[in-house]
Order: sequence, then C-alpha cells, then structure tokens
Amino acid sequence: MADEVSYAIPLQQLQRLIMQPIRIGGLTTMLLDALSAEHEMDWAHPPHRHPWYEFNYVSEGRLYTTSAGVDFKIEAGQAYLIPPGVVHSHRHLPGESDDGFCLRWQIVQEESYSGVRMAEEAEFMQCFSLVRPYALKPEIVAGLLCLRPDMSLLALQTAFANWLTGLFEDWRAASALPQVKSQDPGDLVVRQTMLFLHAYYANELRVQDIATALHVSYRNLARLFRKQTGLTVVEQLNDIRVRQAKKLLLETDMPMKQIALAVGLKNEYYFSTLFKQIAMTTPSDFRGLRGEARDRSVSK
Repeated sequence: MADEVSYAIPLQQLQRLIMQPIRIGGLTTMLLDALSAEHEMDWAHPPHRHPWYEFNYVSEGRLYTTSAGVDFKIEAGQAYLIPPGVVHSHRHLPGESDDGFCLRWQIVQEESYSGVRMAEEAEFMQCFSLVRPYALKPEIVAGLLCLRPDMSLLALQTAFANWLTGLFEDWRAASALPQVKSQDPGDLVVRQTMLFLHAYYANELRVQDIATALHVSYRNLARLFRKQTGLTVVEQLNDIRVRQAKKLLLETDMPMKQIALAVGLKNEYYFSTLFKQIAMTTPSDFRGLRGEARDRSVSK
C-alpha cells in the first residue's frame, strides 16, 4: 500500500528495540513486538486479552474495536491503546480493510520504598492502565513516525521513552487521577499480595496461603484483589510466571521442563498450555524470537 511508506522506516527502527530494556525512573519498559498490521477485507478477531500494552496505529482504511464492552471506530491516521488484561475484539464493516502497525510492550515497576518517586511511578502505571475506549488524537503517533534510520540504539531508546512519558503527561493532565491512599487497608492487602506473588511464584503457591499470611479471609482477599486489579489472584500469578518464563526463554538455554519448574509449574505440558493461552504463542516459537533478533543484528 502507498501509505506503508509513511511507517515502514520508523517500524524498522522500532524493531531494533525489541527485548531491549528501557529505564524510566524506577520503571522498566520492554518492547515485545513491533509489526506491520495489514488486515484483509472483512477481518474480525474474537474477544481476547493479553498481559501487555497494545498500541495500534491505522495508516489506511478503518476498523472497529470493542474494549471493555465499548465499541468505537478507528479511522486512518488514528490509534488506540489496550492496557493489559482488558478484554477486547476487532472487526471490519463489510467491504472494509485497514493497514498500519502494532506495538506491544510491558512496563514493570521495580520495588522501591523511596516515597515520592514510588508514588509518581504508581501514577504512571495507573494512568497507562486506564481503559481508553476511543480513538487517540492523530498527533500522538507523530513522535514515532519521525524515527530515522541513522539513529543510534541509545537515541532510539530515549525517543521511545520520551514518547511514553509524553503520553503520560498528556493523559495525566486530562485524567485527574485520584491520589492513591496508602493507608487504605484494601490497597495494602493487594500490594502485599503482589509482593507474595513476585517473591514466591517459583513455589507451589495457594491463594489460601496468602490469605492466611495476611490475616484475611480467602473470600475477602479474592474480592479486594479482583476489584483493584481486574484479575483474580491466580490469573495474576499465571501472568507473572509467564513473564518470568519469557525472560528465561530469551536469556538462557534451559530446557522447557527446567523452565517450567523454575516458574513454579511441575508439569511441562501444563506450562506449555498456560504459556500459549497468555502469550498467544508457544514457548518454542517465543524462544525463536531470540534467533530472529540475532539474525537481524547480524544483517545490519
């Protein structure tokens, strides 16, 4: 398509950032994928969710997306963002198609007890996690479309970090997010549960064990966690396990059985099934990304 030229070069530069950690204060961002998203006429994708942020830019055509039950239209030049865990679907009207690109990334907040900085990072995470069932203004993508082939990797990382923080500042000004009340008992229970999940995901971990340690009932823990995160405790645990498995798949040559054990899953078959449900690909195919990235770097 003619409009593909407008994003072909920036997309190639973004692909250089895949699996390269980018620090923003106490946050670590990892671009998981940057791919062309040309969809044929009358394309439709059923409801699904994933543990990463998904940013889609439409350069030509149009499509309809349903996010958290709200249906909205995306025209050429517009984009939209789907936060982790939000159920969404896509479709064309009869006879329509679209072209553009898709970015997928994760943001991890490192554990810190430094007061103000931690609150600002929590606000960043909260702002990006808001469901935005509407088309984002066209100028939002401008910071990505200006990426050049002569930019160094450091310059690209800085540009991507600046783009994300620019979105945050723009949305922060309009969101009027309520201040997180650290003294809220329910909030403390959820934060402490997250600490348990990150500390003990590699072990056999039951929700009842966490509830007992926090001196709350199983029912109360489950209710508070689902209310504040939108996920069950088990869903969050599985997301953490798959996220850790991704690191081991890309950074080590450990066999699948050993990786399954390292993330708290004794059954290799269940590990593969769970990984595919959450990551939308098999562990073997995901590990193949390491070889593809190496081949791309060699060819440059």
